[in-house]
This record gives sequence, C-alpha cells and structure tokens, in this order.
Amino acid sequence: MGDETIRAKTIGNPSGGMADDPWSAGHPAEGERVAIFAYDVTSVDGVSEDMRTYHVAPVDTAREGALTESSPQPQGVTVQWTGCGTGTVVRPTAALLGHEQLTDDPDRADAMVQCEVRPDDPRIIQA
Repeated sequence: MGDETIRAKTIGNPSGGMADDPWSAGHPAEGERVAIFAYDVTSVDGVSEDMRTYHVAPVDTAREGALTESSPQPQGVTVQWTGCGTGTVVRPTAALLGHEQLTDDPDRADAMVQCEVRPDDPRIIQA
C-alpha cells in the first residue's frame, strides 16, 4: 500500500449524481473504508480537457472501470464517472482545516465536503 493520498469530495457519486450525500452525520470517519469514484471532465465547449475530481461513497458501492458513457452536459462539458476501487479515510472533513475554520470562512465551503483518502491502489492517482 502506498503513502499517497487524495482529497475526495464526500458528496457526489455515480448512483445519485453530483449533489447526492450518502453519508450519515460524522461519516466518513478516520479509518473508515470507502469506495472511490472519479468524475472526469473530458471536454469543455468542444475543447479537450483533462480534469478529475475524486468522490467517496460507502465501501459497499465500490466498482472499478468506466461506469457511465462519456456524456455532454447542458453546461457545455463532457463528463464520465469512473470507479477507482477502495481506500481508507486518513483525515475526515473537519480535520482538514479545523471545524471552526470550516464553519466561519465561506471561502472554504468546498473543504466542508472533502476528506483525505489513501487509495488501496495508488495507481489511480496517475490515471
């Protein structure tokens, strides 16, 4: 197992869409096993792009490989969900910046839905 970690959003997954939050309060917690998914943006307004965000969901939803066809969205982007296997949460959401900073700083709203994860297969980071 590698020591590399990724920042992953705790909302959004291929089953429920980008706004879906599959977690109960306090989860995912440090040490919790999670499924890792990648949301790949492959083009913007017809121009090739290579942007990826990682998302975590309960471990029993883990899958690998392309989960959706690359599809154009109304906003002009083409996206695809990819299953990246599993990993372990090494830093839950509130620990990334400290709970007070998260709730007091509206510019850090995105950090409120992120955690740090160590993937079982570190090759997903280069994928």
